[in-house]
Amino acid sequence: MVVPLLLMAVIAAPAAVAAADEAPAPAVADSARIEHEKGPYLIGPLSREAWSAFAPELAPEAASYEPSPDVVAALSALDRDLRVVCVLGTWCSDSRREVPRFWKVMEACGLAAESLEMLAVGRADDPAALAWEESRGVAPGYRARYGVELVPTFIVYEGGLELGRIVETPAVSLEADLAAILGVRATPAWH
Repeated sequence: MVVPLLLMAVIAAPAAVAAADEAPAPAVADSARIEHEKGPYLIGPLSREAWSAFAPELAPEAASYEPSPDVVAALSALDRDLRVVCVLGTWCSDSRREVPRFWKVMEACGLAAESLEMLAVGRADDPAALAWEESRGVAPGYRARYGVELVPTFIVYEGGLELGRIVETPAVSLEADLAAILGVRATPAWH
């Protein structure tokens, strides 16, 4: 199955999900390395440390990203219990660019690293990835569980309710899109 590369930005703001158990607690990183003809990748619950060790080239991406100081200031002033679930592909160029940048945004805003749960998915055409998910009891997989079609997808929760999503690439910037999801009025300095 060939998945076309779509260059698009979507901020989805679905109706709030009413059950508190909809926002899962962070899982202990228990990722597995999958060997694929297009190159190895990780699958499963993923820590920043595990992904950084697997792909050291992520560090410069995080280091070089400069979030908007105005938006960061507005987000930093929040005192909210947020949880973000990020469904990503370690094999995906969008994930490799956006997730390290999101780490930088979280750090700049003072959001706890523990509030981000990263779930790495396999290539859609890889039976090894599907078998791994099934063996871990996550069948039909993270994509289906969270309604994800494109990676990375950042799903923002507060109090167990889904507030919104940043899908594949941000509409403006990660921090501005996060502010929009949270209803924070902030104008990036470059606007």
